[in-house]
Amino acid sequence: MNKKGFSLIELLIVIVIIGIIVIIAVPSLLESKKTAQATSAAATLRNVASAEVSYSSKLTHQGVYGSAADLVSEGFLDDRFTASPAHFDGYTFSITATGAHFTATATPDYSTNPTFYIDDTMVLKYSNGTPVGQ
Repeated sequence: MNKKGFSLIELLIVIVIIGIIVIIAVPSLLESKKTAQATSAAATLRNVASAEVSYSSKLTHQGVYGSAADLVSEGFLDDRFTASPAHFDGYTFSITATGAHFTATATPDYSTNPTFYIDDTMVLKYSNGTPVGQ
């Protein structure tokens, strides 16, 4: 008798192998996504700091930092910041500017990601005040 196809045992073995691969791969992929979001948030805050410096350097503003709406209207930030607070890339961004001081904060959607902020000292920090990279 000539049998064609796979037996039930062979199919179950293949399914178990695929399951093991998924169990190994998914946590790694999720961690990579969180890391990418945190890196993107840090880069966005650095861009906000550059925008604040450019805004305050203009002759008409002379040392005064601007709100998110000011930075968008002057073309220093893109339209993602028109909503207050801005929300993208897994983080919520808020900018507070009062005269010669500003603070921009990135708060994650998930508590497992770090919260960052940057202020007029131009040093990117974690929420506990530790500089990023140290």
